[in-house]
Amino acid sequence: MNQDLFINTLTFSYPTDKVTCYFSIKNDNHHKSDRIMSRIAWPKEVKAAGLFEGAGNINILYASDSALKDFHPVEIDFNDPDNENFVKRYYNHQLLKYLSQFKELIFTKSGITNDLQVWVQAVGEEEKVDVLGNEVRLWKLDRFTIKVRFDSFNKKPYILISHDRPARLLNTPLSYLFNLAAPNPFDSESLITASDVTKVMTRTETDKGECERRIYRLDFLQSKNIEYNASTTRPILSGALMRKLKIDTTDKNTNRESKYVKYLNKITYFKDKYLSDSKLQEIFPNLASDFTKVNLLQIGATDSSKRMLRFGNGATNAVPQIGINNGPARKCPYADVRLIGIVHNDDRNEGGELFRAFHDGNYKNSALSKRLSAYIGTSVSYSPKELSIIYTDSNNPLPEIRKAMLSDAYLNRNTDVKYVGIYFSPINKYTGENEAKECYYKVKELFLNYDIPTQCIDVVKMKEAFQKDETSQQKNYIYSLQNMAIAICAKLCGLPWLLDEAIKKELIIGIGTFRSDNCQYIGAAFSFDNTGAFHSYSYYQKSELKELVGAIKDAIIRYRSANNTLDRIIIHYYKKLSRKREFILIENMLNTLNLDIPVYVVSINKTESEDIVLFDKLSSYIDKNLQTHQSLMPFSGCWINLGEVREGQRYLLCNNTRYNEFQYNKMDGFPFPIKLTIACPNHPETLDESVVNQLIDQVYQFSRIYWKSIKQQGLPVTIKYPEMIAEIMPHFDNPTAYSDQRSLWFL
Repeated sequence: MNQDLFINTLTFSYPTDKVTCYFSIKNDNHHKSDRIMSRIAWPKEVKAAGLFEGAGNINILYASDSALKDFHPVEIDFNDPDNENFVKRYYNHQLLKYLSQFKELIFTKSGITNDLQVWVQAVGEEEKVDVLGNEVRLWKLDRFTIKVRFDSFNKKPYILISHDRPARLLNTPLSYLFNLAAPNPFDSESLITASDVTKVMTRTETDKGECERRIYRLDFLQSKNIEYNASTTRPILSGALMRKLKIDTTDKNTNRESKYVKYLNKITYFKDKYLSDSKLQEIFPNLASDFTKVNLLQIGATDSSKRMLRFGNGATNAVPQIGINNGPARKCPYADVRLIGIVHNDDRNEGGELFRAFHDGNYKNSALSKRLSAYIGTSVSYSPKELSIIYTDSNNPLPEIRKAMLSDAYLNRNTDVKYVGIYFSPINKYTGENEAKECYYKVKELFLNYDIPTQCIDVVKMKEAFQKDETSQQKNYIYSLQNMAIAICAKLCGLPWLLDEAIKKELIIGIGTFRSDNCQYIGAAFSFDNTGAFHSYSYYQKSELKELVGAIKDAIIRYRSANNTLDRIIIHYYKKLSRKREFILIENMLNTLNLDIPVYVVSINKTESEDIVLFDKLSSYIDKNLQTHQSLMPFSGCWINLGEVREGQRYLLCNNTRYNEFQYNKMDGFPFPIKLTIACPNHPETLDESVVNQLIDQVYQFSRIYWKSIKQQGLPVTIKYPEMIAEIMPHFDNPTAYSDQRSLWFL
């Protein structure tokens, strides 16, 4: 496996001599200093000097790289690990000062990390869109996060250059947008409101005649009483604004071009234009001109056998699309499964065609299609006619569906039969409209109250796919049918496939989160064994830490009731796990159960890593025309050790479908690596090399048991499933609507 790996960092060296900096507990008159908010970031030498001991319980310190009135000079050793926090702040401040000379750059802070984010208009990427009948320019703004960090593996500091997802600036002032009004104010609300706008770009003229642009949140400007000119302030395009103005910025080539190549081109452009001046060497000694080649000693790879999956009849295969033809690893336990149709009156013909494809395995006379019964492992038939629901209101089908479900047909249904509802939604499930999502959730809850899981089908997309197959004389919708069949199997308590692993005495628990209407829910205690067999789940609000630990306890008790021993617990957590606030509760719970076993915590970022990205210079793929294209995406299963952090050992894992140059299909996309942090707070001595390898392998494996699609995912289901259920539950009136712990009804 030939590879040439590098990451998006520029290494430099700390100065060998001490650096004189200046400190005070009071800000200077001209606010030229940098404010340090916590004593943790105070330099060791400042603490040792005791300069501010008589000032009481002071935490805020002001620092400067030049002499200021009433500031005390202190020599700081930048190579002392105890000064790492201060040194990072020092260099980040230096970067801001240096980059401020470029007038086209706009600076903000990046999220909760407070890192420096730089906005700049993308060269040659201007669009024109229709806004209420007028042609308006849409400027693409590239966003880069620039920060200084220390590589604890290679013992070198570096500048990290990452390309954040771009923003778009609408060249229409707020004064115009907010003055758009409906013809009759008593019949309709205003077209565009301040709630549709999140961030804006302000424009002011300085005393020197220069144009100064800044990015703000609109609500921040209002709440802080900051003056801005609505006739020169323009909105950054938000999702709400896009929907109101019917602007589509979807990249039609998302899966056709390598985003690694795009990303590298962007950060290389920024590096060459803004970070290649020789003057920067005076601030960052020995600053590298090229991105950092990965040390061979920090590279690892998952075992190739970890790709294998187990299906029905003991068959194994690395490709779900092929292996599932052998049937599910665990059949649906119900002998009699019947389909209920919930469809708009105008869509009955298309709905009937899909039903026949499920029942007969006959989609457009294709020999490739299989019956739904083959995917779930039991017979499938139609429900009695009186259970079918034909509604007429496509904007709000809920009242008609609710009324139909109060009929005698539903109240007296055959309880020996397992029904599954096939809901043909006229409203796209993934639309941003709150009403549309709410309708989808409520339909799901209505049927769950009757112990009936549902499969939602986007009618608009289904019709488009039918028409496309008709025009091209192809049968591509078969793959959508296959995805739906796999999801229905899991909803009916079956297991489409499992990992090809021997059973071990360990419990894997996934904890994820989803924010909804400012109320953050946690889907927790999604427990599995090491083969990927799903056990149970629970969910609750973020503040309910005791309930979270209680759910983990229940999962352990259920496991122990069926197994004599439990050797270890592995928790996949969606963020950093607090040792003092969160893990201590888990430790105490284990003590009540008299369990002294290792608990391995693998913190997994909810999204692909877009700050540190691993590239392979030798990576390419061959298209159907035998043309070779650069991709830069490393091999699937490749990982690198990023060194120690406060929470544990950090790794970057590549999770994609590139196994060799010839098999890779660009339609699978180009997912970025995921970032992992591994720790064992209660038995750190057990976290050796072999255990780390096992834990990384397991994260990789659990991305392969996503039963909503035949495609491999970038994130493991231990994180994705909790997030999915946590997104839905705040919308349910009855949070215990469906009590069967074996069913993945939310897929």
